Amino acid sequence: MRKCLRWLAGIVCLLLLAISGNAQIELSSGFDFSYPELINSNNAKMVYGQQSFGVRVGVAYKPAETQFFPILNVSFGRTRLPLKQFGKNIAVLNFNYVNVMLNENYIVTMPKCQLFIYGGVGFSYLMNKGIKVAGAGGETMQASIDSTKNVNNVFPAMNIGFEYNYGESAGKDLYLTMGLNFQYILLLSERNTYNISIAAPGNNYYHYQASLTGNVISPGFYIAIHYILHRKKSNNFYL
Repeated sequence: MRKCLRWLAGIVCLLLLAISGNAQIELSSGFDFSYPELINSNNAKMVYGQQSFGVRVGVAYKPAETQFFPILNVSFGRTRLPLKQFGKNIAVLNFNYVNVMLNENYIVTMPKCQLFIYGGVGFSYLMNKGIKVAGAGGETMQASIDSTKNVNNVFPAMNIGFEYNYGESAGKDLYLTMGLNFQYILLLSERNTYNISIAAPGNNYYHYQASLTGNVISPGFYIAIHYILHRKKSNNFYL
């Protein structure tokens, strides 16, 4: 809740700057598609179909004729991460996520397009929505969480990316962009320990302990629409 209040306070500050100064605010929204990969000692199999989908909103402090500008991006959606591999199957955790990233953009202007190159830091907030089994025959197995220890929800993150604005919309107040984003999330060690049970066909039961730790590398693609809010100028009248 405190982080959300800080985020809202930051947006208010940016809007006040746009009203009182010569700068302008740029708002954006769009859709995210990503493929998160968790690298740790619990899982040797990386690719098992954990596509992630979400939406994003952003607010940027973007003075006219600038080459650098900051933007605060917030994305939210649904994803999943592997917890424990056993045989040909993987116990996976489903999450609702919120990513908050503060990026600095560098604008490369070309004759018929613009390229935004950016990087920044922030955090990822993961809300556990249950455990399931992925892989061959996973639909016949039931997984449950027996107990947890030192479970965190907020993790440090950083990202870099490229955003492309083509054609007649370059330099306009309303324009559409496509982007590539590479996000890194650090799942801290000595945290997020789960004791789980797996019920398999034939009255077979398995118990495991695993920690959701390691490095999440999440390449993604997104489409966003942007709109620039200009500072309103007051009219002067002379007698």
